[in-house]
Amino acid sequence: MKAKKQTDEDYIISYLVLRQLIGILGILMPFALIIGNRLLGNEYWLQPSISHYYYSYLHIVFVGVLCVLGGFLVTYKGKSRLENRTSNFAGSFAFGVAIFPTEFIDFMGQQYLNPTVWHQWFKWIHFGSAGLLFACFALFCFKIFQESDEELSPSEFDEKKLLRNKIYSFCGWGIVASIVMIAIGFVWEMKFGANTFTTYSTFIFETTGLLFFGNSWLLKGSLNWKKSGNSMLKKMVSPVR
Repeated sequence: MKAKKQTDEDYIISYLVLRQLIGILGILMPFALIIGNRLLGNEYWLQPSISHYYYSYLHIVFVGVLCVLGGFLVTYKGKSRLENRTSNFAGSFAFGVAIFPTEFIDFMGQQYLNPTVWHQWFKWIHFGSAGLLFACFALFCFKIFQESDEELSPSEFDEKKLLRNKIYSFCGWGIVASIVMIAIGFVWEMKFGANTFTTYSTFIFETTGLLFFGNSWLLKGSLNWKKSGNSMLKKMVSPVR
C-alpha cells in the first residue's frame, strides 16, 4: 500500500498549526501554573513571578512548557532570514529561562524542589534570557508578522491585512509596556519597599506579556480557520481574515 503523498497544502497547514500551538502555549502557561499549583495543595497559588514556579509542585510544567516552546521556536521555519533567526534566538532564550532558574528567595508556600547547586550568575542568565525572549516576541509583532506571507508590498495590503497589522502593533506595544511595568515594580520596591503590587507585579506583567505574545501568534496562524468546517472558528476570524 502506497503512503499518502504530502501536498503543499499539508505543509502549509502544519506550518500554521505550529504558529497556533506556540500561541496557545504562551496564553495557557501562567493559568496552568496557577491552577495546578492550587490543586496540588500549595496555599500560595500565586507566586511573585512565573519563574518562581520552578521551585513549586508545577516544576515539570514550568520547565516542560518552556522547553516545548523553545523546541517549537527553534524548529519553526519562517518566510525570511530575519524570521528564522529571530525564532531560533527566541527558542534558545526560552531554553535559557528553563535551564538557569531564578533565585529561590521570595518563593512562597510548600517547596517541591530544593536544588543543591545554585550560583549567583544563574539569575543573570535567567533575567537576560527572559528579557531577550520578550524582545524577540516584540520584534515578531512590530516587524515580522506585519510582512505579507504572500510577498505582497504594503501598497497591496487589503483592509483586513491592515487591521491585522494594527493588532500586531498593539500586541507589540503591550509586550513593551509589560516589560516597562516589570521594571517599574523592581524600582518601586527598591525605593519604597515591598507592597502587594510590587510583590506580584512581575507575575502580573509577565502574564500580560505572554497574552499579547500568544494572541499575536494565534492571529498569524489563523489563516486556515476561514476554511475550517468549524463555524465558530470561521466567525471568530472573519473580521480579520
